[in-house]
Amino acid sequence: MPHRSTPLSPQKGSKSLQEALLEATQLLEKAGVDSPRLDAEVLLSEVLSLPRHQLYARLNESIDTAPLRTFRRLVKKRAARVPLQYIIGHVEFMSIDFLTEEGVFIPRPETELVVEAVLQRAEPTQSTIIMDIGTGSGNIAVSLAVNLPHAEVYASDTSKKALRLARFNAQRHLVEDKISFLKGPLYAAFQGLGLEGRVDFIASNPPYVPEGEWKGLQPEVRDHESPEALIAGKDGMDCYREIIKGASLWLQPGGWLVLELGEGQAAPISGLILKEENLGGVETVKDLQDIERVIVARRGGGIRLRRAER
Repeated sequence: MPHRSTPLSPQKGSKSLQEALLEATQLLEKAGVDSPRLDAEVLLSEVLSLPRHQLYARLNESIDTAPLRTFRRLVKKRAARVPLQYIIGHVEFMSIDFLTEEGVFIPRPETELVVEAVLQRAEPTQSTIIMDIGTGSGNIAVSLAVNLPHAEVYASDTSKKALRLARFNAQRHLVEDKISFLKGPLYAAFQGLGLEGRVDFIASNPPYVPEGEWKGLQPEVRDHESPEALIAGKDGMDCYREIIKGASLWLQPGGWLVLELGEGQAAPISGLILKEENLGGVETVKDLQDIERVIVARRGGGIRLRRAER
C-alpha cells in the first residue's frame, strides 16, 4: 500500500520523532508491554503512514500537533493492554495483510507453520480440497487459496463475526470464489456437502488453552480475544479429540491432518492420533523457540500407518 506524504518538518518543533518514541516507549514499558519500543514504532508508522525503516532516518524531524495527539491516544490504548493488532486494524501473515477485529482471534506467526506444512505436501498443479476448522480471520484458508491455484477450500467457524471478517479478507485478496465459509462447530459445519472421503487436507489451529489457565493469560488475550477461540476444556484437548476422531471419515486415503499445538501437547496429541486405526505417519514441526508447534499425520488406505522415524 503506498504511503501518503507525512506531517513532518525538518525545522525545530515542540516534539521530535525521537522524543515522541522515547515518551511512548517509557509509558508502554511501565505498563508491562512485552516489546515497548517496537510497538511504539509500529504505532507511529501507522499514524504517519510511513514505513518503519524510514523512521530511523527522520528521528530528528518534528511531528505536527494533530498526529502527535493521535499517536499518544493510540499509545494509551496499547498501555491499557489492547492488542497492537486490534489498534492498527491489521496484521501480516504469510506476507499477506489481514484485517483484524476485536473479538476475532489474531493470527500468530507460529500458525504460518501450519500453512507451510500443507504447502510442502500439496501438489500445486492438481485440484486440492482443504478443510480449515476454526478459521477465525481466515488467515489459513486465504493463505492456502492464494498459494494453491487449484485449491477448493472449506472454512468453518462458530462465530458470525469471525466469518464476516474472514469473507472480507478473502475478498480483499481475490480468493472469495475459492473458499466456502460455513458456520458450525468442528465437522458439523461440513455436513451435507458430500466431502466425506474426499478431503486432501484438514488444517486447523484449534482452541488449546486449558480452562484453568485462562485467568493467567496476558491481558491482551484474556480481556480482548474470544474465549471460544482459545479454551478447550480442562486439559485443553477437547477439540483435538473431536478433530482426530473424525478425521478418517473426511480425509481421502493418503490425505493429511495438520494441527497447531500448544506447548507440551505433542506427546498426548500424537498418542490420540496413533489410537486411530487409519491415521499414522506422525511428524512434528518445531517453531523458532524449539517448541513442537505443529503435528502432521496421514490417513492410510484402511491399514495402520507406522509412526514416522524422527
